[in-house]
Amino acid sequence: MKKTLLQWLCPAVLAAGLVLSVDTTPVMAQDRERAELNERLNRLERRINEMAEHQQRVMQHLAPGLNRPDIKPAAGPCATCPLAPQPKAAQAVMGPKCPLKPCPYFWVALLGLAATINILLAVWIFTDIRKRGEGHGIFVALALVAGIPTAIIYALVRIGDKKS
Repeated sequence: MKKTLLQWLCPAVLAAGLVLSVDTTPVMAQDRERAELNERLNRLERRINEMAEHQQRVMQHLAPGLNRPDIKPAAGPCATCPLAPQPKAAQAVMGPKCPLKPCPYFWVALLGLAATINILLAVWIFTDIRKRGEGHGIFVALALVAGIPTAIIYALVRIGDKKS
């Protein structure tokens, strides 16, 4: 009888010891991780809602008459644009100028910037040709006309000349 009791008691004590020694921290850590993820998700959702509200306020500030049901966009090439030229009632609210249309000085400034870049690239190519004592002057003329693509082609030709 002692032998059978010992045969049953040893595995039972061993099983009880294993059950009691098992740490529950992985389960608790997973619960904590889930709680942290839920909190982060809630913060993210609040932030998205705040950004949507801010965007709505900005749109109402930029075009206060945009959401008025009595004002319809004018027919024409820009009829799909909600900020297109409007009837006179809408112009009184929004003003006559469409905010999406850039001012004419923008195009002048853009053209001036492109010309400056082309001139600077032509000067760089010219000084590089003089410094190296070899190269083609055609790249200077092309840089004045085409700018950046010419500079890229010149750099590739120059790399090819160094290897040979």
